[in-house]
Amino acid sequence: MALHSTRRRRTSLFITGLWLGLAACQAWALTPEEVFRKVAPAVWTVKGERGNNQTAIGSAVAVTPGALATACHVVDGAVAVTVVQGPTTLRIARIVRDPDPSRDLCVLTSETPLQLPAVQIVPAAELRVGQRVFAVGSPHGLERTLSEGLISALRPRAPGQLPIVQTSAPVSSGSSGGGLFDTEGRLVGVTDSVAPGGANLGFAYPAQWVMELPQRVTTELATWSDLLKSAGVVFGPNGEPAPSGHAELSDLQALPSIGADPTPVRNAYRQFLLQARPRIFLITGDQKFGTATSSAALTEHLKGCTERKVTCAAYAVDDTVVWGKQKPAK
Repeated sequence: MALHSTRRRRTSLFITGLWLGLAACQAWALTPEEVFRKVAPAVWTVKGERGNNQTAIGSAVAVTPGALATACHVVDGAVAVTVVQGPTTLRIARIVRDPDPSRDLCVLTSETPLQLPAVQIVPAAELRVGQRVFAVGSPHGLERTLSEGLISALRPRAPGQLPIVQTSAPVSSGSSGGGLFDTEGRLVGVTDSVAPGGANLGFAYPAQWVMELPQRVTTELATWSDLLKSAGVVFGPNGEPAPSGHAELSDLQALPSIGADPTPVRNAYRQFLLQARPRIFLITGDQKFGTATSSAALTEHLKGCTERKVTCAAYAVDDTVVWGKQKPAK
């Protein structure tokens, strides 16, 4: 299926912007003060509002002039996401997720075009155990905190995979999604899991994963479209899901009534609206609902409906409400 031209342009720009991060840079070590001065403008605090006055705090690092990388668990379940740096607060409009949920890697884009001071990215092949690194993030919400350590180990999760970076640089709750940098101020990894109490044991995803994300998303889109067709979603001549005319995408009032309290389904739909393509909001015959953002997740939802012997209907796909315009699933 041919992808919509707008989608192709956006993917192309995203790929181009990310690959700029591999440009050559200085080949000499900087002092800790110089590293911080170089990278701090690219590091932000992330706030994910989850309703009921609950807010998750994490970190993010600018990987292109218009996008920030973070750990997905920082924004999971959020109905609204902002990034903060000093007096500046930006509202996030889209969350691009790695199709492999085990990677826990997300890229955030804001509602308005930005010109962020993006960092340069270190290819995984250049990483060495024992090299000096610096973590910059927001532990416990303390913006742009610097800590120092070493790459303690490079640990592949499976044969052939890029290694997870283990570091002795102290990190703690709120550091997730922040940057791990080398002595040239280049991004080594995106902080993921942290040790309780700031002990010298932390882990980061290799920054090269960010570079792989555009191609992984492009491949995922082809699989996603085939799966939507098998689920009964109707496509128009332009290759996009056909609108049903039920409602505008952002109209929360038009959501079907599920239970006595509309708040849970509306909050779940707000979470859906934050996700980038591909995305689908599903409502089942046994009054369940939720979002899938990968072919693996959608397959699991459909499998669950089959096992429970209930319908599993799409309310909205990508940027289109399709409710009421669906063929029987194959």
